[in-house]
Amino acid sequence: MKKIAGLLWAWFDERLNLAPLVAGLEANLRKPVPAHVNWLFTLGSAIAALIGVQIFTGILLLIYYRPGVDTAYQSIVRIMDEVPLGGFMRSLHVWGADLIVIFLILHMVRVFVYAGYKKPRELTWIIGVLLFAVILIFGFTGYLLPWDQLAYWGTVVATEAPASIPVVGPITREFMLGGSEVGDPTLGRFFALHVVVLPLVLLKLMALHLFLIRYQGISSLRRTDEPDPTPNEIRAEGGEPFFPHHVLRDLTTTYLVLGLLVSLAILYPAHLGDPADPLTTPLGIKPEWYFLPAYQLLKYVSEVVGVQIPPLFIGVLVLLPLLLDRSPERHPKRRLRAIGVGAVVLGLIVLLGLLGHVSETRQTIFGTTYHFDIQGIPHEEVP
Repeated sequence: MKKIAGLLWAWFDERLNLAPLVAGLEANLRKPVPAHVNWLFTLGSAIAALIGVQIFTGILLLIYYRPGVDTAYQSIVRIMDEVPLGGFMRSLHVWGADLIVIFLILHMVRVFVYAGYKKPRELTWIIGVLLFAVILIFGFTGYLLPWDQLAYWGTVVATEAPASIPVVGPITREFMLGGSEVGDPTLGRFFALHVVVLPLVLLKLMALHLFLIRYQGISSLRRTDEPDPTPNEIRAEGGEPFFPHHVLRDLTTTYLVLGLLVSLAILYPAHLGDPADPLTTPLGIKPEWYFLPAYQLLKYVSEVVGVQIPPLFIGVLVLLPLLLDRSPERHPKRRLRAIGVGAVVLGLIVLLGLLGHVSETRQTIFGTTYHFDIQGIPHEEVP
């Protein structure tokens, strides 16, 4: 076997001159990572593994899924009831989407705390923000594909908001829907985006993001106006080689996250509601949990303003290293004001999400039943 492998290597090396490429790869793997790198720095690998699972399960689901208002729902039923392991694969796909968003948010918070977005890694951060936006669009387009009541009416509610923007709003909504209402053209457009356009964009952005991370390395905690430490200085400060030390941490986190994904798919299978019925509006229609903050925000401000805040927030994240935070400090202890502002913003987003979750519901707290109105304000129910 070794002799055959040696002959194959010699054949390819003679034609492609692989030796310099392999030497460069080995040198990159031996580069030490700074001493402050901990388990939080393994979230990116877990996200990459989850995206791999999404692609794999998505391809399997694509074999049996039939887009169309008359076929989509029945094809999902067939996948869950007749296709071997079909329900399990769909559950992996549904839970995988949720876990990607969760770990992506945690990953971005970690990068913010350690100021990994600062010079000279601004482009890496911007590409990461674009990846976050693409993942959210993935969730939005995939939400409609089962064509059940929740998916249909959730999409109706979500696509009504852009129409409030003067001039471009109605045009944008009509372009999204392929007409004046959610129907077959909408499903076809969302399907094409979900399985063709977005995967191509995602894979290209991921490849560029990972290349920049390995090319530039993980940022140190030195100021941006100081030179980055050399590999020898990193080793002297307690840094360890990327391979095998950090790679083992990456693999451990990845295995744990994949185990969590499988456990959730088995214990809490993906739900499928009743078929979509445009004539019957169910109660309590809400978007996916990661859109709840934006959904709840529309209840406190005018729709024209509220619908523009999410894209503006993405724009703020893009501009963060370019205009908003140009301080040379990277160490979290020297950036308490920036971290405090970030914590307040994150807290407001979480609060809006919680209010969106409990709004228009009844909850029993410590034996007392409360009705939460549309704005999430509790009102005690009198027996």
